[in-house]
Amino acid sequence: MNRLFVRTLATILGAVLILVGLLIALTVLGMQHSINEWDKARSSQLRALATQILRERPTSVTIPDNAPLSVYDPEGSLVFSNRGQGARPRGGGEPTPILVDGQLIGYYQAAEMRFRSDLANNRFLESLDRSLWLGLVLSLLVAVAFALLFSRGLSAPAVRTAWALDRIARGDLASEVQPGGVREIAMIGDSANRLRLQLLREQELRRQWVHDVAHDLRTPVAALLAQFEAMRDGVLEVSAERLDKVLRELARVQGLVADLEELMRLESPEVHVSMESIDADALVEDVRERFEHLLQAKNIRFQSEVPPVRIRADVVLIERAVSNFLANAVRHCPEGGSVSVVVKLMEGAATVSVVNTGDPIPPQDMDRVFDRLFRGEYARHSAGSGLGLTIARRIAELHGGKVSIANQPDGVIVEMLLPQPDPHVRDA
Repeated sequence: MNRLFVRTLATILGAVLILVGLLIALTVLGMQHSINEWDKARSSQLRALATQILRERPTSVTIPDNAPLSVYDPEGSLVFSNRGQGARPRGGGEPTPILVDGQLIGYYQAAEMRFRSDLANNRFLESLDRSLWLGLVLSLLVAVAFALLFSRGLSAPAVRTAWALDRIARGDLASEVQPGGVREIAMIGDSANRLRLQLLREQELRRQWVHDVAHDLRTPVAALLAQFEAMRDGVLEVSAERLDKVLRELARVQGLVADLEELMRLESPEVHVSMESIDADALVEDVRERFEHLLQAKNIRFQSEVPPVRIRADVVLIERAVSNFLANAVRHCPEGGSVSVVVKLMEGAATVSVVNTGDPIPPQDMDRVFDRLFRGEYARHSAGSGLGLTIARRIAELHGGKVSIANQPDGVIVEMLLPQPDPHVRDA
């Protein structure tokens, strides 16, 4: 009974049986009521005839179905009988008095007439019984045939979808779910196809991620190993400058590992976002101070446009996201360029934008800048792990927002939108 086909078939047949049972019960009850009414009407008709005979004394009277009827005056003398002057109706019992306006006008005696006493009526009932049983058998046959077709038509697409999902669960992502069936099952098939495509994309991203992680770790590790071996063998001199270079490589590897750990933590279902009210101006100033030495080293002009507002967000996560934006902006901004941070508050949302002058992002890289460890040709030889924008996008998603990036005539702008349940302007 766990199969959809069996359950659907049983449900339809059960519904048909209940419907047929109700129809038969209503038909029987209706016929019984009609028979009772017929019996009452026949008795009333005989009484009315008896009353007419006592009042009018007609010379001829037509008795329905020639029912035995005897009529007597108040003294008990026979006035009328359709069975002869000395005959009494069999089964009639004692004569029944007839009262008109409270006055006794006579008696009548009639045999008890029932609907089933008539041969034609019995034949009618027998014919009706045969029709009911024939209708019941035909209804069941038609219902079984319809239920089989309907159940098979309903369950077949569901079975195909289940088999396709099972293949997907086993790792066969090449099998596409064939759409079909009722709308709900077709929706499941469409969702399964979208899931399959998403899994294929995630599989490709995972493969690319592993490749990029191996590449980004292999190169510095190989370089460090080669330098340490050369210093051990005396080929390279151990100097402060060389050790500083080795430490920078180690710091780069350490930063990549730290970013990977943070991204994994942010993508975990257990991650918790602590929402609080944040002063937007203080947030931007704190982030700027972290990059003050880099801004001065490249002679970059820093500008900010932050109104006196407060936004609701996780302060640690938002600072990390804005820091990632600013790190990218400073990294790709040319000497003597400019970087600006703009905060805007609109109805229901706040935006934080970071703009830097410099070369635009190549069009072929624009759709991949948020992918894990992706570093386009314009950033291939620059510092960074390739996870900054990925982490920032995940932070925005945890807040129910989103991140977008676009080229401008003189540079690049990256913007994060954060929904605000109850934004307000701080008093100046």
